[in-house]
Amino acid sequence: MAKTTKSDPSKQESEPQGTAEPNEQKVPVEQEGGGERTRSRLTFRPRVDIYETESGLMLLADVPGAKPEGLTITLERRVLSVRAEVEDHAPAGYSPIYQEYQVGDFECEFTLSGDFDPDRIEAGLSDGVLRLTIPRAEQAAARTIKITAGG
Repeated sequence: MAKTTKSDPSKQESEPQGTAEPNEQKVPVEQEGGGERTRSRLTFRPRVDIYETESGLMLLADVPGAKPEGLTITLERRVLSVRAEVEDHAPAGYSPIYQEYQVGDFECEFTLSGDFDPDRIEAGLSDGVLRLTIPRAEQAAARTIKITAGG
């Protein structure tokens, strides 16, 4: 005999069942234990891939709907913060009756280990993908220290 369970209406997902794989769902920042909502709209943690290259790191973040003027990227005490504000694309005067895609802002933070050059970090946005290039700091050249006698 098959076991059936009643679903709790207060815990229903906003996305129809079976339409997205678990790895493809956007997760609100508040559900991950980080962040505190200061605006009345949703804030998601973007999907991010980080690659190590010969010269440093490359970070790719999915931020659909973001525009360059809505992006804020900061590096403070080795903590790299990315925030993207996204404007709602719904036509004025219309209210959605069915919505598979939720519009919200994106934010995430990473602690960088190692020495990176904050003055040479580059960012680009193309087709909803943010690309950050984070170069390593150059090693100090070896030098000979002169010894003085006396004194």
